[in-house]
Amino acid sequence: MADLPPPVTTQEIRIVDEQGQARVILSAKGSGPTILLLRKDGTTGASVKLDTADRPTVVLANPNPSWPSAAMEIDDKGAHVKFDRPGGASSYLFLNNAGGSGVVLIDTTGKRRLDALVGADGSSKIERIDDEGKPIP
Repeated sequence: MADLPPPVTTQEIRIVDEQGQARVILSAKGSGPTILLLRKDGTTGASVKLDTADRPTVVLANPNPSWPSAAMEIDDKGAHVKFDRPGGASSYLFLNNAGGSGVVLIDTTGKRRLDALVGADGSSKIERIDDEGKPIP
């Protein structure tokens, strides 16, 4: 095997396209390591980050900012996959650290409307929610 060059040690690397436009940024500056995939216009299309507690987040940004985006993250409560649309609508799937899981649906005004939950003990419930935030019988 040929001798390999020594590793490069730096805080940030910017990979550019043929026009010199940054398209990938690998960085260890700031609060945690980050990988950014940049669109032709320089906006972030996707990112992978570790926060200060080394918990990961992956974000997929829609090229049209008025359309939904997606995120997958680990936080101090558990693991989550979330879909957000500007203006309030969102949905998410979660598995918490205690073993409970669920799906939550939020309407375009930002109000929670439906929960489908399974407890760590295996109990389950589906709950529709009214305009005041109360369960619908």
